[in-house]
Amino acid sequence: MALARQARWLLVKAGDRILKFGPDQPISDEEIRSYLVHPSDGFLNVPVLILGDLLVRGYTDALYEEALGGR
Repeated sequence: MALARQARWLLVKAGDRILKFGPDQPISDEEIRSYLVHPSDGFLNVPVLILGDLLVRGYTDALYEEALGGR
């Protein structure tokens, strides 16, 4: 959670959608936990990419294109 809280931006693959959180879209610790931690075993959902102040959870080409080129 400490690592996630350092990020200003969070992109999350959720089903077929990409959820975007940032300074103007606040997210609670509980919401972050629900996106980053697997509920059955408590381990981190993967893949997770951290680029400076951006944290990305999940993978699709579109998600990584946004993360790597859309900022």
